[in-house]
Amino acid sequence: MRFAPWLPVLLLTGCASATVPPAQQACTTMAEPWKAPRTADSARDAAGAAHVRFAIGEGMRFTLHPDGEVAYRTLPQGEGEAKSFGGMASFTVERPGTYSVGLSEPIWIDVVEDGKPAQSIQFGPGAACSGIRKAVTFNLAAGEHGLELSGSTEREVAVLITPAP
Repeated sequence: MRFAPWLPVLLLTGCASATVPPAQQACTTMAEPWKAPRTADSARDAAGAAHVRFAIGEGMRFTLHPDGEVAYRTLPQGEGEAKSFGGMASFTVERPGTYSVGLSEPIWIDVVEDGKPAQSIQFGPGAACSGIRKAVTFNLAAGEHGLELSGSTEREVAVLITPAP
C-alpha cells in the first residue's frame, strides 16, 4: 500500500470548507413585517372578531384564549384539546385572488367566507428564516373575512396574510 502525503491535506480542506445545511443554520435577520408586528387580543366570538381587524400585509401578534372559551363560527363548539388556545379576528380582501396566511406556530386555521370555511388549496412550511412555520393558501373573494385560529400550544401567534406569488 502506497502512502499519499496529500490525502490528509485534502481531507482537512474538505472538512474546513463544508457548509452547514440550511436547516441547521441560525437565522441572523427576521423577514419584514415580522420584526415589529402589531399586537392585539384575539376575539372570543364573531361579534368581537368584527372589532379585531387587521390589513392584508400587516404583521399581527395575537394573544389567544383557551379553546373552550372561544365560540368559533365554523369549528365544533366545546372544550377543545387540553391546554390548547385559539381566537378570532377579521380582515378585508379588496381584490379577489389567491392569498397565503403565514403563521408563527403550526396551529389550525380557518378563513371564514360567507359564513363557511374557505377551502384551502395548499399548505406547508414557510421559507427558511421567514419566521413562518406554517402557511396555508386560499382563493378568496373580495369582501369581509373571518380568521379562526385554534389548537395552539402557545398563548400567542403571529399572523401575516399576503397575496400569494
